[in-house]
Amino acid sequence: MTFRPHGRSGRFAAKIERPADLTGALRCGRRDVSRGPKSRVVGKCPMKRILLGALLIVLIGCAYFGRSYLFDAAPEPRARLGAASQPVVADVAVETPMPIQITAIGSVQSIATVMIKSRIDGQIKEVHFKEGQEVNEGDVLFTLDDRALRAQLAQSEATLERDRASLQRAKLEVARQSGLATRGVASAQKFEDVETTLAVFEATVRAGEAAVENARVNLAYATIAAPISGRTGSIAFKKGNLVKATELSTTAPLVTITQLRPIYVTFTVPEGRLATLRAAAGSLPAVATIPSEPQTPITGALVFIDNQVDVATGTITLKAEFANDDTRLWPGQFVNVTLTVGMQADAVVVPSAAVQIGQNGPYVFLIRLDSTVEMRLVRVDRTLDGRTVVAEGLATGDRVVVDGQLRLANGTRVAVQRGETARPPKPPAVPVAER
Repeated sequence: MTFRPHGRSGRFAAKIERPADLTGALRCGRRDVSRGPKSRVVGKCPMKRILLGALLIVLIGCAYFGRSYLFDAAPEPRARLGAASQPVVADVAVETPMPIQITAIGSVQSIATVMIKSRIDGQIKEVHFKEGQEVNEGDVLFTLDDRALRAQLAQSEATLERDRASLQRAKLEVARQSGLATRGVASAQKFEDVETTLAVFEATVRAGEAAVENARVNLAYATIAAPISGRTGSIAFKKGNLVKATELSTTAPLVTITQLRPIYVTFTVPEGRLATLRAAAGSLPAVATIPSEPQTPITGALVFIDNQVDVATGTITLKAEFANDDTRLWPGQFVNVTLTVGMQADAVVVPSAAVQIGQNGPYVFLIRLDSTVEMRLVRVDRTLDGRTVVAEGLATGDRVVVDGQLRLANGTRVAVQRGETARPPKPPAVPVAER
């Protein structure tokens, strides 16, 4: 084996000498076809050099760009390169009187509901109203067959007249026997007998008078009238049905009358409000709002505070009375109730649109003097007519963003477009209690 220089690199290439039977040595990179398919392959050296060179170039490039990414100065944020101010709508926190109110969900209840039942046995002769009709107190509802009752009344009156005649005869006999006894003609025993007979007839007359009155009452029961004014429900027994007075507590009513004017709204409030309710002087105004008609509230007054707190729920039951002349309130209906218990003179108020809800609670974007915003947490007391009373976190005169909060963060520069005003809004009107 001998070595000789090869190419410009000065490297040595091996020259392999083989025996005579291995003539036709393989050159680098080619196969000697004369040696058959199993001949050795040598000479992949140039391809390896090319691959190693390409890999080295890739590694150098990656190292260069990685160094630039990790160690060179980071590019400045877009906001530092003169970002434009975000347009927003702003308003000013003002100090104004605001009512102190309690809101709850209540249910409408009738003041009086009467189930009409018959107090005597009889057949319904006539029905004088229609289902769902408005009736007044004293209006005739049902008439029962009263022929037997009238006969009983006539019999009782005849018996009473007989007893009165007997009483009159007994009085005359007593007067006669008294005169005879005075002259000594009649015996004392005879006089005592007629006096006893007189007392018996007097008692009989009183019993007859009671029987006549009872017959008149039973006859009056044959005409069933409305005990209250209200709206009738479904008629359970129509004309021709036989009704019985037995077991009044278990028999179905002929009809039910529900009073609609005036009417109650019953609702509950937390027991923590009890001291405020008791401290409020006079009748407290209450406003009921039907969910489907929020633009037309109904005004009433608080008339009842329950005498105990429900230990299971920690609430107390209240009732407000409403005139309900237009019958908008219907028994069983759910309404929103607002009870005004006082007035706060120095409330800090902002538009409700300025208050946002975040992970840490309610917050507003406060506009600072340098036209940048600060996300400030606030404590909300209550909301009324699109305005929010802020208990903590804002002062009178603070500017807050009411529109455009989605594009803001702490330190964002803003440009106020419109809506900023320092004039305090007109305080809401406090409802007057009506009953």
